[in-house]
Amino acid sequence: MEENQNALDYGSIRGKSKIDENLTFTKLECIYAYLMLAMGFCFIRLVLWNVTGIFTTVFFMGTAFVCLYFLKKNNYKFYTNHKILFGLILVFSFVFSITANNFIKFLDILFLLMLGIYWVYSVCKEDKKIERFFFFDMLKAICVMPFVSFGKALKAIIYSSGKSKSGNNIKLVIIGLVVTIPLTMVVAMLLISADSGVEVVLNALFGNVFESSTMTIMQFTMGIPVAFYLFGMLYSNVNKVNINVLSEEQCVNKLDGIKIFPNLVMYSAVTPVCILYILFFVLQLRYFISAFAGILPETYSYAEYARKGFFELCLIAVINLMVLLFINFLSKQTGENKPVLLKVYSVLISVFTILLITTALSKMIMYIGNYGLTQLRVYTSWFMLLLAIVNVLIIMKQMNVNFNFARYSVLAFVLLFGVLCFSNVDGNIAKYNIKMYQTGYLKELDVDALCNLSDDALVYVLKENLDIKDKLDWKLDFYNNNPGYTYNLSSLRVKMLLEENLK
Repeated sequence: MEENQNALDYGSIRGKSKIDENLTFTKLECIYAYLMLAMGFCFIRLVLWNVTGIFTTVFFMGTAFVCLYFLKKNNYKFYTNHKILFGLILVFSFVFSITANNFIKFLDILFLLMLGIYWVYSVCKEDKKIERFFFFDMLKAICVMPFVSFGKALKAIIYSSGKSKSGNNIKLVIIGLVVTIPLTMVVAMLLISADSGVEVVLNALFGNVFESSTMTIMQFTMGIPVAFYLFGMLYSNVNKVNINVLSEEQCVNKLDGIKIFPNLVMYSAVTPVCILYILFFVLQLRYFISAFAGILPETYSYAEYARKGFFELCLIAVINLMVLLFINFLSKQTGENKPVLLKVYSVLISVFTILLITTALSKMIMYIGNYGLTQLRVYTSWFMLLLAIVNVLIIMKQMNVNFNFARYSVLAFVLLFGVLCFSNVDGNIAKYNIKMYQTGYLKELDVDALCNLSDDALVYVLKENLDIKDKLDWKLDFYNNNPGYTYNLSSLRVKMLLEENLK
């Protein structure tokens, strides 16, 4: 009795590296097993199923605080790094409430999921800063820790329900419902298909209850794996299950194990590539200088000139990334023992990439000045800027072997991603193109293209009183019938502007 009572105390098994065969769970863990079922359902309903908006913001913030409470109850300390990560989770959760850009919101979902999972892992690992094996830590946090305890949520529910007679009865009722509800749904749908009279009777008796209940049950069922993942993540990290997997020593050994090529082989393989780059720049020098000078070469249109640059950049960036990975991870002498010549080759390849990125960005600026902005041009320019910063960090790593490349590359990505999320991409595209057209820099304004952007752009289009009534006459009725689409600031403003225009 005393052992069982101790097992129910908060944080009683924190620090165990091995879990007993006869599993016991704390009271808090049993509560969280049920709570994660609700969180899994909310994830499916508010993040994946419906249009993301203010309720998605509430979900991610709520999940963050739920995890924070669990970690605090297990007596974990929060260092400055952890507080910053938690703050980032809260800040980026607001993206769903302020923008209608679905691509940005999709990227933000991925970002928040990875950030939240890493935050829990980092707190439990008690890391005070991002370490050099950050990418291995991310792999472990996302793919290892949650799955080693994936079934623990179900065991915690069974464990808690077996503590009393009423709990056992609830368990039996739940099992019965889980078995019979799907079967009842299948039979009902078959009867509806077989006889339209059955459909009339069911609709008369239950109205939309049957349809809404079916959808709710489906969403809850889909949320069960999510719940198991969330609980497994918390349980494994707090109880340090498989904590020694992908340890720093193992990461070092794995990296040492792939160093199989003599450095001379690397030099021989990379030298022709570097010579080819040099010849390429020399032969195309006038072509590239034109981009910096803002002069369009003969026989080229602006569209051809810019697109050609992007194809070159993408191809060379992929090649250069492969080459850098190849020479820095497969050479026998690398890491702290990296010879000067290998550093020189790494710097040269990075410099070539930066030169091409700078040229392509110059051509893009020229292209935008003549044809305006589009989403693709903005996203491509953003990616090129990120790639340039990464190459600068690679150069810095060659200069100082102790330079924490992982930390600063993550910092650069988070800052640039923040700019992408909070800069109102579609709104600024519309604002810029309209202004360029009004000042005469653009010969024509593609109103259809602006209307096909998200509601972030329509806010500016409607404010300029452009002749688009025939293109948006359906939108107000759509919002009235589907209020969920107005659960972000831009769409709400569009609805209000449309209502004003109809007065």
